[in-house]
Amino acid sequence: MGLDMYVRRVNKWDKKELSTFVQKVLNSMVYSVNSETPAFDIDTFIQTNPTVNIPYGLGEELCYWRKHPDLHGWMENLFYVKGGESESGFNHDTVFLTKEDVLSLKSDIESKKLPQTTGFFFGESYADEEDIKWRHEHDMKCIEDMLKALENGDSIYYSSSW
Repeated sequence: MGLDMYVRRVNKWDKKELSTFVQKVLNSMVYSVNSETPAFDIDTFIQTNPTVNIPYGLGEELCYWRKHPDLHGWMENLFYVKGGESESGFNHDTVFLTKEDVLSLKSDIESKKLPQTTGFFFGESYADEEDIKWRHEHDMKCIEDMLKALENGDSIYYSSSW
């Protein structure tokens, strides 16, 4: 057991299919002759509900970390700033990330401002100099991948389990 952390991406084509599906569900629920079903757009929904729980494994894995509690603590703080509520101590919860979030994370990693975070299954973010170097390179690669996904019109979200 341990802290497994993921950023997953939902590509723009899947988002279009999700929007179409939800729109059909909404249309099927309209009973009044005089009411019009509001248009559903997944991007707008995510912007207004950035901590919505979604089906497990939606999208494809973009980034993976194992036992990087300080990064997890950063994501947990973001989750609560965005209005998230958790019954599990931020275990299996999700937070959608914007370009601004990713750039803020990048800045905090570069300036070594990730919050020190501990937990029974979390391990340590930095064990020695070699680990510090490897983590930094891996984190920067993940930042690059997240920014590319967002630039492509995909949505990305963070989730974890322990």
